[in-house]
Amino acid sequence: MTKNRSFSSLKPVGTLIPKNIKKLIKNKNSGTEISIKNLWDKIIGPELASKCEVVKISKYNNENNIYLKVDRNHLIDIDYSRDEIIEKINSYFGYKYTNKILINVKEKANNKNNNKKLFIDSKLKKILNEIKDESLKDKLLKLGDGKYE
Repeated sequence: MTKNRSFSSLKPVGTLIPKNIKKLIKNKNSGTEISIKNLWDKIIGPELASKCEVVKISKYNNENNIYLKVDRNHLIDIDYSRDEIIEKINSYFGYKYTNKILINVKEKANNKNNNKKLFIDSKLKKILNEIKDESLKDKLLKLGDGKYE
């Protein structure tokens, strides 16, 4: 008759791996994520690929969610093509890789404020010339020319 023995010296494999290696394994991009980003235009076609880009892929409830960044002009096109993109990605991998695509809008750099100038017409110029403080008057006139620093 054999007895069941328990070995107290056996440790889980996870405790034997150094912490630095665990962090690398946990945070590394999967090969599929890298291949999706590199082959994006081949997977979904050049027309759709020019309108959007893959930002990240995350897992939620054992399903991959793909985050796309889209220009505001192409938002409706990509939103309506969502099912087509999912179908193309799944057919590329040959199995159900994802069923959800989340779309974020690209924010444009707001350079409009930097190019604004104060328009000085003749009435405003008369008012500015009546200002007695010369440094303030010069600054306001330069602001109208767009030369004020």
